[in-house]
Amino acid sequence: MAEIVLDKVTKTFADGFEAVKEADFTIGDGEFFILVGPSGCGKSTLLNMIVGLEDISGGELKVDGSVVNDIDPKDRNMAMVFQSYAIYPHMTVRENMAFPLKLAKVDQDEIDRRVNEAAGVLELKEHLDRKPGNLSGGQRQRVAMGRAIVREPAAFLMDEPLSNLDAKLRVQMRTEIAKLQQRLETTTVYVTHDQTEAMTLGDRVAVLRRGEVQQVGSPKELYNDPANLFVAGFIGSPAMNLLPAELDGDRLRLPMVELTLPEDVRSRLAGRSGADLIAGVRPEHFEDAALVGDKLDDGVTFDADIEVIEWMGAELYAHFGVSGSASEHLADLAEDLETVGMSGGDGATHVVARLDAASGATEAASLPLWLDTSRLFLFDPATGENLTRRAASAPTDARTDHQPA
Repeated sequence: MAEIVLDKVTKTFADGFEAVKEADFTIGDGEFFILVGPSGCGKSTLLNMIVGLEDISGGELKVDGSVVNDIDPKDRNMAMVFQSYAIYPHMTVRENMAFPLKLAKVDQDEIDRRVNEAAGVLELKEHLDRKPGNLSGGQRQRVAMGRAIVREPAAFLMDEPLSNLDAKLRVQMRTEIAKLQQRLETTTVYVTHDQTEAMTLGDRVAVLRRGEVQQVGSPKELYNDPANLFVAGFIGSPAMNLLPAELDGDRLRLPMVELTLPEDVRSRLAGRSGADLIAGVRPEHFEDAALVGDKLDDGVTFDADIEVIEWMGAELYAHFGVSGSASEHLADLAEDLETVGMSGGDGATHVVARLDAASGATEAASLPLWLDTSRLFLFDPATGENLTRRAASAPTDARTDHQPA
């Protein structure tokens, strides 16, 4: 196992493009650490610098206290699992898993021990004499992982290992990887663009945007206390609704309703009266007003004209539009979040609410909706800063600090 420290690690390519900008955080010994972000954000480049496949342009990379910037990949004692399985089709499962040990001239008895042990962990024992062409996608991915496990490395580095699998198999393999990491207790750095993978697998997650680390924290911290607009919009499925808002004293005007802010929120917004803001509302913080019961007075109610219903079985998603558009502030963000757009072409902002399956919502009809006002987020449209962030006043570890959006 290994502790990996990134001290202002930077990557600048020959053409001057800065792919990673002063990444500065620590990956704990035995931790399952996720690098997540949209395509082109620098997460794979960062992973390649850790393993040694990319040179580091600036800063220091330390493994267990030793600087490894100039150490060859083969001498870093790390094992890589790639997006493509990268297994040899002419070799059996046993031969594929044993291959790195044979290259290292490990004794044959030790090779057999490690291969059999890894095959047992990965439930591959009955497939050891089969070739990859006769295996399913999930089994091939397990072979690739087995080849990494037999090396008994200080760290596993995984670059989107599940992206070639179908949706059902991805969920299954996600669970298997989590169990495997808990069993082996080996430091694991895992790259993905899928925030669901990041939230379900990681002990801690680093969210990247355009080469900058936006925030590092546990999945729960990123969901409940995002540092900025980008993290808030990226973490959560369906994504957070982002709405234009105006602050007037202790009152907040949203496109569909006006409300009084809680005292603790007002205190964080001192001096911003009259300001235009962006409000964030997660879909799950709406509910059909008829189903709220005793909590009705803890929020506000408004009428929504439901346009589309997506019934998911245990819940439903109700889509509706509200007047007003924040597209001027959010167009750049929508591009980075790889969304079609956060506002409709009709000048309205489209909103999705996650409702109980017992809701009476129907398409092309008005429905009284309830909004939990205690769960509102408010952002500065210019900087993206989360103005209601609970952690904002707490001391921050320099290695886990966030960058501006």
